[in-house]
Amino acid sequence: MGTSGSPGRVADIFEELAREHRVTGAQLALYRDGALTEHTVGVESVRTKNPVTADTAFPFGSVTKFFTAGLIMQFVSDGDLDLDEPLSGLVPELKRATNPLLGTCTVRQLLSHTAGLADSIEYADMRGPSYRRFATVCGEEPNLFPPGLAFSYSNTGYCLLGSVIEAVSGMDWWTAMDSCLLRPLGIEPAFLHDPRPGADQPARTRAEGHAIRAGSDEAEPVDHMTALSLAAAGGLAGSARDLVTTARLHLDDRDTFAHRHLLPEDAILQMRDSVPDAEPFGLADAWGLGLMCHRNGDDAWFGHDGAVGGATCNLRIHPGSSTALAVTTNSTAGPKLWEDLVRELRANGLDLGHYSLPHPEAPQVGDLGDYLGSYTNGDLLLMVVADASGELFLTREDYSDYLLTIHEDDLFVARDRVHDALPIIGRFVRERAGGPVALLQYGGRALQRRG
Repeated sequence: MGTSGSPGRVADIFEELAREHRVTGAQLALYRDGALTEHTVGVESVRTKNPVTADTAFPFGSVTKFFTAGLIMQFVSDGDLDLDEPLSGLVPELKRATNPLLGTCTVRQLLSHTAGLADSIEYADMRGPSYRRFATVCGEEPNLFPPGLAFSYSNTGYCLLGSVIEAVSGMDWWTAMDSCLLRPLGIEPAFLHDPRPGADQPARTRAEGHAIRAGSDEAEPVDHMTALSLAAAGGLAGSARDLVTTARLHLDDRDTFAHRHLLPEDAILQMRDSVPDAEPFGLADAWGLGLMCHRNGDDAWFGHDGAVGGATCNLRIHPGSSTALAVTTNSTAGPKLWEDLVRELRANGLDLGHYSLPHPEAPQVGDLGDYLGSYTNGDLLLMVVADASGELFLTREDYSDYLLTIHEDDLFVARDRVHDALPIIGRFVRERAGGPVALLQYGGRALQRRG
């Protein structure tokens, strides 16, 4: 792995790209060669105009899963939890579940997104800081496929891990995260929603989300759109420094880290160990227990990516060189910033591991009617429809239509015609070669065709 490129050059690249992509505010933290460097740009909100600081809390989105997995592995290391124990023996609400498959899922399968669960389920927000009601609702939802069969990214699975944490610790997820992991790491906790009594006055300033529409130079404040029930999957907030601090548990120079006792080395290695036969198409080259793997030749980087309404977060970890990089933004332009940042840092000697989606060229000529229909994953419903001119669109209720083009090997590209955002690249999967389309895959999620 290349390690050239000065911290000053990293700062210049970061600031230049943030301006180019009109990112409202962002942080970058880099731990390398035993030293931490931090950079900030922009404002926390276009309403307040307060500048971003190194302490500003940005939503972590799905990078929260990295923390929830670390919390789970603490209980595993302490002997309070077995990774291969079925959920029915851990979560009382699942003993009488309508869906009998759910109780057979294991903690390991939840961590690795191989439990066969829907990405998300819709129900009224929890009435208090407990996942017991969530577990009861999950017990009524069918599996996408039997546990252990394949990979399908699932927020639901990580929320069920919130139930597991409650069962083994006697604490709600918020309190366990606060007292067992964050504060021992020296991190002031920040949550998008904290339902505990007295938690309505957060100790940290939080960045507001922003969207940039195509053809506009103005950023618009937007809601993060993260429900209370998604806390264990996407409810943390914090700084790029907080991400790098936690990542130091995973680096080969952890012996120099004062908090290394929080997670023993064998637990770290288990988190990085790729799960066999799990292909996270659209997200990573492989997946472990709470960590994605990005292969770079014979080398490998680990990490996680996240996004909520108007905010993004990226974390990369290279254990062997003891390098960790984290970027947070409060803008829908965050993914474009990240893609270009990876390319520029690589050109300057920091050879980040990064998953590259295929970029198909000319659209395929064929029977576009093969793809028309509805595709579901839990409460997520996508439809492929054609207009009068024969153009295809990928639609979702209450969202913009995406212009859809089909390419070789049933790959597709869906482009947002309203927002200035990266296209969605996915694929259709057939039951057999030349047979009917059975699945739509994008972003690691599998959606079953329903007609």
